[in-house]
Formats: sequence, structure tokens, C-alpha cells
Amino acid sequence: MTLSRDDFLGLGVMVLAAAYWAAAAQIPVSLLSDAVGADGAPKMLAIALAVCGALLVVATRLKPVPAGDGEDEADPAVRRRTNLRAAGLVAGLGAYAVLLPILGYPLALALLIGGVAVYGGARLSPTLVAIAAIGGLAFWLFFAKFLGVMLPLGTWMP
Repeated sequence: MTLSRDDFLGLGVMVLAAAYWAAAAQIPVSLLSDAVGADGAPKMLAIALAVCGALLVVATRLKPVPAGDGEDEADPAVRRRTNLRAAGLVAGLGAYAVLLPILGYPLALALLIGGVAVYGGARLSPTLVAIAAIGGLAFWLFFAKFLGVMLPLGTWMP
């Protein structure tokens, strides 16, 4: 059995998820923690990443192999651009994971929302900035206030 590019990407995402889980496990437990704990949200993200990677591998295994060499017969330049775009999205998520403890959940998520939109072709505008800011704040309010999940506010916040 040969591994395709999608297999390698799926396995890479699962390795990234394991590393993210390991980093989340290093978050100290506080006596003031809620039932979820400070490591709850990062561990949920690690699980989601691992599931997405595993689903990609399973989907790759289930799709029929085209005649020929087993790879897509698309133009190599198009395939390269597509792979680079996907790698850019993964890099953006990695930057989010690194910046999350520093900037805090609301700001890091707002930057992720805006960054993915601009990366996808949206024009940077005051409307997009407002949507990203409202999205970051809304998700923080939902998780932190409504569900009671402790999310980092960043090292720059007092």
C-alpha cells in the first residue's frame, strides 16, 4: 500500500494534534479551575485536529484509485498551488495556536477569522474588521461566559 499526499497530510495533521495536546497538557491546574479547566479548550481543538486528520486518511483510503499511477491527473501546477494554499491555512492555524496564549482568545480568534477571510480572497475592509472583532468577542462570550470555559485572555491583559 502506497501513501498518497492526502495520507501524508492527514498523518501530519494528527502529529500536529498530538503535539498540541502535549502542549495543552502542560497547562498548570489551578485550584480556581472550573470543571473543564484551562486546558479544556486547547485539548478540544487537539481532538478536532486529530479527527480531521484521521477523516482525511480514511476518505483517501475509501476513494477509488484512478487508472494510471494512482495520483490525481490534474495539472501539476494547479495541484502545487492547491497544496500551497492548504499549507498556508495550516500555517495560519499554527500561528493562531502560538499566539493564543500571548494575545488571548478573543483577539487571536478575531485575527484568525480576518486572516482566513483575507487569505480566501476577501478584501480587507472596515466591515471585515468588524466581523472578525465581533466574531472573536461573540465566541469568547459564548464559551467563557455562557458555558463557563476558562479561555486565556493573553499575557498582555492585566
